[in-house]
Amino acid sequence: STNLGANYDLTELIRTADQGAYTVIDGDIPCTKQVESNYTYYFNICGTVVGNVPIKCRPLPGISGASALQVNERGSKSEFDDYCFIAGSYVESTTTLDVIDSQDPTKGLKLTYLGDSCSNGSPRKFHIELQCADRLNPVPTHALELAPCEYTVTMPSVYGCPLECPVSNRKLCGGNGHCAYDYDSNKAKCFCNHGYEGSDCNTVTSTASPPLNYSPALLGLIITLFIIIAILVGGILFMIRQLAAYKDDITNYQALKGGDEDSSRAVV
Repeated sequence: STNLGANYDLTELIRTADQGAYTVIDGDIPCTKQVESNYTYYFNICGTVVGNVPIKCRPLPGISGASALQVNERGSKSEFDDYCFIAGSYVESTTTLDVIDSQDPTKGLKLTYLGDSCSNGSPRKFHIELQCADRLNPVPTHALELAPCEYTVTMPSVYGCPLECPVSNRKLCGGNGHCAYDYDSNKAKCFCNHGYEGSDCNTVTSTASPPLNYSPALLGLIITLFIIIAILVGGILFMIRQLAAYKDDITNYQALKGGDEDSSRAVV
């Protein structure tokens, strides 16, 4: 939990031995000229790497407490010539869990492990960004070394969202809203789309009209009718103007004819 009106539950993300660790292969940073090497990362959430520890990692000191591993496969199929480093260890005193954005807890969480010493003497850092997203299956999408010996894995899922934004009908906020932070009440919540309400946006409001689903054929028919109506209205308006002009011509003609007759009588 946080003091920002947001609570989280990561227990379902903890992998067991029969499930195996999360894995992701990545490394090349997008939009840069340099092509960075790809590595294979094994990690767990709030736990150690279990079930599928690579062969070259098993003899490493401290492997039993490793929560993140970086493996350089060196482009070969054999595991015996791989390089393995402990990128992070699950130690309560050095492991941190915080929100990604201190102003908006609905962005997600960042879990950070400290690992073995790097070549520069500083400890390796392994960040796992649990981004809030409408995805039920937590799958790591990126693993980048944005700074020397500092690795950032991105894993978007509903588990990065506060519990105040519940999942309903297998969708975040019931699929009828979005999870965001309410700065007026200082808490996370589901902001529902028009016509829905409730904490999970799964209740149809009594004043809401059912959504209109137009097929392409029906939509084309409606457009055609609008065009015909517009043409008819335009034609009627044109006829009215023509009749008005015709009446003006008749009135002027009669006035002119009456003036001629009066002149003829005066001459006689």
